[in-house]
Amino acid sequence: MTDDLELERTAALLNHVFEHSDPLTVSSLRWYYDLNPAGSAAVGRVEENEKRIGNYALIPNRYRSISGEERIFGVGVDLAVDPDARGSGAFRRTVEDSYRRGTQQGFDGILGVANANSAPRMVATLGWRALSPLPVTMVPAIGRVSGFQSILIDDASIEIVDGLVDSEFSRASNSGFAPVWTPKLLKWRLQRPGHSYSIHISDDLVVVSTRTHVSNVPFGVILGVLSRRVCRSIPVGRVAAVVGRHHKAPLVIHWGRSPALRMRGIPLPQKMMPSPLSLVLHPFTTDFDRDQFELGEFGFLDFDAY
Repeated sequence: MTDDLELERTAALLNHVFEHSDPLTVSSLRWYYDLNPAGSAAVGRVEENEKRIGNYALIPNRYRSISGEERIFGVGVDLAVDPDARGSGAFRRTVEDSYRRGTQQGFDGILGVANANSAPRMVATLGWRALSPLPVTMVPAIGRVSGFQSILIDDASIEIVDGLVDSEFSRASNSGFAPVWTPKLLKWRLQRPGHSYSIHISDDLVVVSTRTHVSNVPFGVILGVLSRRVCRSIPVGRVAAVVGRHHKAPLVIHWGRSPALRMRGIPLPQKMMPSPLSLVLHPFTTDFDRDQFELGEFGFLDFDAY
C-alpha cells in the first residue's frame, strides 16, 4: 500500500501540472493506484530535493485475444512533469522508471492513453507504436425507451453489480484483444471518488454512463458497454435514447470500440473532444508482436477519462 506522503507528492504534482478544477486527493489516488482488484499500479517517479517532478502510473488489467491469449497491460495515465524540470530529461527518466517497475510487477507492456502533446513524444522519442485512433460518435437521444432498467449508482444500489454475471462479462468482439471485466472490477470502477455513474441493464447488456456539459449543453456519455451473454449487436440509437432520457440530455457521445452496438450517428473529429486522446503501445516482453496488436473493444470505462 502506497504511503500517504507518496500520494501527497503525486497529487501536488498532478494538480500543479493539470490544474484540475476538482483537485486530486490522497483518497482518489489510493483508489486508483492501490485498490484496483486487478493489482496495484506500477508508478514511475522522479524526485529532486524531496519534490516530485515526474509521475507516470500504469494501471493493470487483463486483456484477452480472440484466441484466448492473455496479457497484463498497464494502462498509462497521469503522465506529468513539473514545468520547471522540462528539458532536463525528467520526461524520459519518469517513463523509463515506469518500465522498470512494470516489469518487476509482471506486466507485459504499456497501453498508453495520452493527450495530443504526449503521444507524439512517446512515438518519436521513445519508439512506441501509435495505435489507430478510436472513433468519436454523437448520437441524438431520440426514440422509444424500452428494455433497460436505469440505476444511479450509490452506496446502496452498487450491490446490484454482484448479480449481473456469474464470473466474467462476455466479449462482443470477434477480433483483437479485449479487456476482461468482472463484477468485482466493475464495482471498483464505479466507486471512483468524486464521480457519479449510472448503469442501464437489459437482459443482454450493461451500459455505463455519466453526464457532462460542453458549452453549457448537457451530454450523456456512454463510458462502456459490457455483454452479459453472447448476443447480437443492437443499434446504438436504442442505447442513446435510454442514456439521454436518464441524464436529461438531447445528445449522447460514444468514444471507442463497442462491438455490442451497431454504430450509426454523427462522426466527430478528435479535436472536438475536451481532451483529444491517442493510444500508444510499448511491450516489455520479447514474445509479444506489437505490430499485430489490435483492440477489439475499448472505451472510457477502460481507463479513467470520466
